[in-house]
Amino acid sequence: MSSSAPLLATFVGVAALVAGCRDNASSSSAAPPSSSSSADPAASAAPSAPASAPASHAFPIPSASVQAVLNPDNLPAYTGPTGSIEGTITVRGPAAPDVKVDVSKCPAALDTYGKLFREGKPDAPNGPRWLADAVVVAVGYTGYLPAKDDVVRTVVRPDCAYPSRTVAITYGQRIEISNQSKLLFAPVIDQETTPAVMVAPPGENGDPVRIYPRRAGYFTLTDRVQTFVREDLYVFRHPLHAVSDTTGHYRLDGLPVGKLEVGVHHPTAEADAKAKIDVVAGIVQKLDLEVTYKPKPPAKLVDAGLPPPRLQND
Repeated sequence: MSSSAPLLATFVGVAALVAGCRDNASSSSAAPPSSSSSADPAASAAPSAPASAPASHAFPIPSASVQAVLNPDNLPAYTGPTGSIEGTITVRGPAAPDVKVDVSKCPAALDTYGKLFREGKPDAPNGPRWLADAVVVAVGYTGYLPAKDDVVRTVVRPDCAYPSRTVAITYGQRIEISNQSKLLFAPVIDQETTPAVMVAPPGENGDPVRIYPRRAGYFTLTDRVQTFVREDLYVFRHPLHAVSDTTGHYRLDGLPVGKLEVGVHHPTAEADAKAKIDVVAGIVQKLDLEVTYKPKPPAKLVDAGLPPPRLQND
């Protein structure tokens, strides 16, 4: 990736990267810019649908326009040696507070959506806990890395929840959502206008819902029917990203050899960290990252100069 690439595709602190994502998501007029979704440098350079795919499943933006976003400098695809990293994401600080959600139609979903973020228990008092749903990225390489696949598949499980509360894809990929639960789901991207909402029937009795993010950035994936659902969606301009699972584990494969920078960010804990690593060909290196959750202080009430309210017996 060239150093002149846009902020979303580079790494100058994970917080800055996410801020760039949010800026893109908030601009409706902007041009289109697995849980690990990692890259294979030998993959095909075109992230659009394969020729054998039905036309209705093709990405709605021309592949040339997608490539202009993913590879604006028209760099050659990286074909050199690669390595891997994996590790555990942990968090320190106060425990995740409860979040008020109405899961009366499917109480099991509270295990996934009932806290500000999902975490484990510390091995020692005040020790770190594993952290799920954190997004991990690696940047600093030269060249162009295409996405491995055209589609990222996920599922609403029988407990009415997605496997992860964070979804990370590469621009040009589509998301396919199937539904194993007993409820009807209608997933949508909040920040995009959807002329027709597609539904995922219960028990996988129908085709999966296909979602095509039309620009890179940070978004929220919610549901028009099941209002307790809220997924953080990152659409990156590069494929070297992963999401930590329910034990805090992540893995990134297909990393170009050499010095890279790795960062982690958790969207609801609003915590991040980064580290440098020297990737070695054919080796899986261990890299654990720790973030700190610092709750925001409650908003202060502003005195508007009004008289105090009268009590009933005044």
